[in-house]
Formats: sequence, structure tokens, C-alpha cells
Amino acid sequence: MKFPWIDRIGDWNPQLLRELNGRLKPRNVLIAIAISLLGQFFLFQFFQTQLPIAPPPGEYNYPIYNQFCTGKREYESARVYKCVLDSLGNFSINWQQWWLSVFVFMSFVGIFALLVVGTYMLIADLTQEERKGSLNFIRLSPESTQRLLIGKMLGVPILVYLLAALALPLHIGAGLSAQISLVEILAFYGVVVACCIFFFSAALLYGLVSNWLAGFQAWLGAGIVLSFLWLTSTLAIYTPIYNPIAWIRLFAAFDLIPHLADNSLSYQKVELERLQWFHLPLGANVPILIAFAILNYALWTYWVWQGLHRCFRNPNATILSKRQSYLFTACFTASSLGFALPGYTDGYLENNPKDWLFQHLMTLSFFDLLLFLYLMAALFPHRQALQDWARYRREKVSNRKSFWKSSLLKDLIWAEKSPALVAIAINLIIAVIPLVGVVIFSSAEIDAKIAAFFSIGLAASIVIIYAAIAQLMLFMKAQNR
Repeated sequence: MKFPWIDRIGDWNPQLLRELNGRLKPRNVLIAIAISLLGQFFLFQFFQTQLPIAPPPGEYNYPIYNQFCTGKREYESARVYKCVLDSLGNFSINWQQWWLSVFVFMSFVGIFALLVVGTYMLIADLTQEERKGSLNFIRLSPESTQRLLIGKMLGVPILVYLLAALALPLHIGAGLSAQISLVEILAFYGVVVACCIFFFSAALLYGLVSNWLAGFQAWLGAGIVLSFLWLTSTLAIYTPIYNPIAWIRLFAAFDLIPHLADNSLSYQKVELERLQWFHLPLGANVPILIAFAILNYALWTYWVWQGLHRCFRNPNATILSKRQSYLFTACFTASSLGFALPGYTDGYLENNPKDWLFQHLMTLSFFDLLLFLYLMAALFPHRQALQDWARYRREKVSNRKSFWKSSLLKDLIWAEKSPALVAIAINLIIAVIPLVGVVIFSSAEIDAKIAAFFSIGLAASIVIIYAAIAQLMLFMKAQNR
């Protein structure tokens, strides 16, 4: 299918033109339109079936309860109301609540569809390009890495974008009918766009560095995203957000869906107003919270693109340099620690400092585990790079210097191809210092603090041991690992 605006897009980004020409076929476009329109139709019909049906006159002998009725609540904590008849003998319906449920449900489905399907398509496309050998030709293109990958990001999931665009009229109409302002809806769309940019950038990076998984990498990547979204969506529906894992929840946009806590799908108030970062009341002002979420996406998208710039032209390069890893760890630690400091604010934990300390320490330690698993994958050079560095070191050593002035130490801290164990140790120090501070300044008893220090020391030792084992394995030939 030929569109006049496609050629103009090609002048701006030839890679995007290539992707659009390969995907905007009449059959594909018609299938996407049919899926979107049929999906909206069945969604609308499903919510119509959730409305109560008034019994014939004179047969309303027992009370009927429904989430969209306008009478009194059956229970204080329940979200079902007694159905009352209007003057025409029909049940009075809370249409604002009904439209809000449609809006929220479409938001959930849209986020899942965009991120899971888009991630799968991007990774599968890179796998196919690698298998055909065309990815190497793209790497040799005079176009910048950024422009080439943006073309991939915009063009590969174009049919998913079409599906989402066709659902916008119903989604916006549902939001306006639910008394959600257009500004709130557009702000939420801004968060979703930032979310998609982050996830799709991460999908491209994953696709570039995981080619050893062959055809399985697309399914694995989409499965990881699906599992993450399922977890965060469940937390958004069932649990408040004022807890140490709030940072992870902000990577999915579910908690920022307008009026989420007021709709019939939520079982517990999200209580955004209690969300804090380093005791700054983010949740007290929704525009500030949305701006913070977008800045959070921007920060981690920046770090993903550092890896993309390094790995796209040179598949054997590490995702991060050692110098970058230290700042990366500092950003990660500050982000996670900021949400963990206020953490749980319920009465039980506030009156039990020992439980408060260990729950927060456990959460931060879990985040650090994920951090160091990533750093091991991002910093350890390949065997050939290690051999080149060792050969270079042997030729370079000519005179003896003191330990702190030796080029060996500088290489282990900063050099690209040197073993990464020292860099892992430095990153470990950066990550552990805030944990030590949390323990010291907590109001727990001295016995609990000593136990916490031992736990931190044990965890740090395990990380170093595993990093050393991983580094030694990389020195081996592939068949001996």
C-alpha cells in the first residue's frame, strides 16, 4: 500500500521507510483494522452485559446489588451498590462509573498490547535480520546509530501503533464521559509514550546482545515483559503504592492511569498522595508525579541508549564501560533508595523498627541483586578481548611502579578490555554504602543492626565470589565452560 507521506518520511529516515514499505501491506493493514474494531465492539458488549437488568413490574422482591448501581453500599469496604428503580421502572445506573471502568480496562489492555507485542516484534525483527545477514549491512550504513534504531522503533511495530490509534476515539470518549479532563488523558498518553520508548529501547538492546539465544530470544523477551506487566498490574489493582517497590511500579504506567483508585476494577485504594521520594511528597501533586515518572523513563532510556550506541556497530563491545558503570550504579542506588526511605508507613511497621529495617533491607538487597546480575552481563568482556588486553599488558610492562600509580590498577578500574572484577567491587561499594546508612540511621535495636551488617557483608561476599567465577569462566574456551 503506497501512501504519499511515506516518501517524505524516507527523506528524513530511510530505515523507517524500509520498515514501513515492508509492513504496510493492504492485507496487514486490513487485519489490524479488523482486530481493533472487533476488539472494541466485543469490549463494549462485554461491559454492557455487566449492567443490571430490571425485573418485570411487581417481581422486584429481593434486593439486587451491582457495581454500577446508585443505591447504598452492601458493605463499607465493598464496591457493589443496591440497585434502585427509577420512575420508568429501570435501574438507575451510575454511567460515570461505567465509563470509568471502560476507560481503565482499555488502558490496561492497551499497555499490555503495546509493550508485549511491540517488544516481541522488535526482537524478532533483529533476530531475522541477523539470520539473513542484513543487519551487518545496516551497521555499515552512513546513517547514525540513533537514526537507524529510531527507524526500527517506529517502523517495526507500526501495525501495533495502528491498532492503538484506532482505539483512541473510544478511549478518549470513555474518559471524557467518566468526567476525566482532556488534560489528564493527554498527560497519561505522554507517560505511555515515554514508557514505550523505554521498553522498546531495552528490547533493541536485548535483541542485539542475546543473538546466542537464536529464535528463542523474542519469546523470552516478550515473556519477561509480560511477567513484569502482570506483576505490576496486579500490584496496581490490589495494593497501595506507598512501599519500597514503588520505583519498580513506576516503570509500568498502570499506577498513573487517571482515577484508577475510583474505578470498580480496583480492590484497594492506590493512595498516590502518600507516595514519597526521599520524603518529598510526589503523590501530593499529580503533575509533579507525572513529570517525575517521565524523567525516570528518560533517565533509564538514556542508559539503555548508551548500550545501544556501544553494541550496535561493535557486537563484541561491552554494554557499559567501567567509567559509565559507576555512574549507572549511583543512579540506580539513588532511585531505589529514594522510594525505600519513607517506605511502608502503616502503623504496624512504624511501631516495629526491626521489621521495618529488615523488610526495607530485603527489598533494597533484591534490587541490588538485579543490578549486579546486569552489571556482570554488561561489564565482562569476551575471551578474545581479555586475551588482547593480557597481550597488551605483557608488552607494556617495562618498569616497576608503586601499586597506586601502576598502570595495571588504572586498567582494572577504567580500561575497556580488562577483567571487570575490580569494577564490580567498586560498584559494590557504591551500592553498599547507602545500605549501611539505612542500618545506622534506623531506630532498630543494636542486635538487629548487627544482624543487618552481617547480612550485607554476606551478600556482598557472595556477589564478589559469583563475579569471580563468571570472570574465570569467560577466560575459558566456549566448549570448556
